[in-house]
Amino acid sequence: MFRLGIDLGSSYTKGVLVDENDRMAAFHVVKTGYDFKKSSGKVISHFAEHHEIEYPVYSCGYGREQVGVSFVPNSELIALAKAVYEVYGRSCSIIDIGGQDTKFIKVNANGQVDKFKMNRKCAAGTGSFLEEIAFRLDVTPEEFTEFASEATQEVKINSYCTVFAISEIVGMIKDGATLPNIIIGIYQSIILRSVELSLVEDTLVITGGIPAMHPTIVDLFKQRYPDADSPEHAQYLAAYGCVLLNNKHQKEV
Repeated sequence: MFRLGIDLGSSYTKGVLVDENDRMAAFHVVKTGYDFKKSSGKVISHFAEHHEIEYPVYSCGYGREQVGVSFVPNSELIALAKAVYEVYGRSCSIIDIGGQDTKFIKVNANGQVDKFKMNRKCAAGTGSFLEEIAFRLDVTPEEFTEFASEATQEVKINSYCTVFAISEIVGMIKDGATLPNIIIGIYQSIILRSVELSLVEDTLVITGGIPAMHPTIVDLFKQRYPDADSPEHAQYLAAYGCVLLNNKHQKEV
């Protein structure tokens, strides 16, 4: 029997199967679209085809209350902190870059959330910011990474607003700026929006779908914070934490 954690995000729905030893055993992600129950159903069906799932499933994210089977909803912030602490076993600061928001979470030495802050006023610095720019430039995430490796210098993006940033980028291209240098500027803009949320005073852990799809962002974070790290399966950690929060053995201890 496997336990299932599902993170129903605004852009993607992520699922993690967890075995009896609390280890992540399998992963699956689908686009969320307009129907959370449909996207969660796709994740559940994918796993149920080859694994026996123990119900209820454990959910978090924007659509955590919209799961088509028996479920237990959880705070995404607490679930993410739980999973990161499980991986690192010490206090740390988390920057989670998602589709619609960016989160800063301070985890103490006991694995609890000391404080958090979220950027929800503007899409700048989030996944939707990158997706909109990628759509306008007709560039895939893989091409973003390839172009970034060819950059010779950073072109600074000044606009906070996604719409104005795109206009600014189009103007830069018109003036002769190269796409690799612009992409580095876009990545640095996301990092700046992230670190403005709160002061990082200890080890920085970078999570979310954007670091997973755009690994160059992690490298640029490390230039600012040499001890920074982005764990394997970074975009699945909130889903994993949902299961850990409902660990029956831990509750009995």
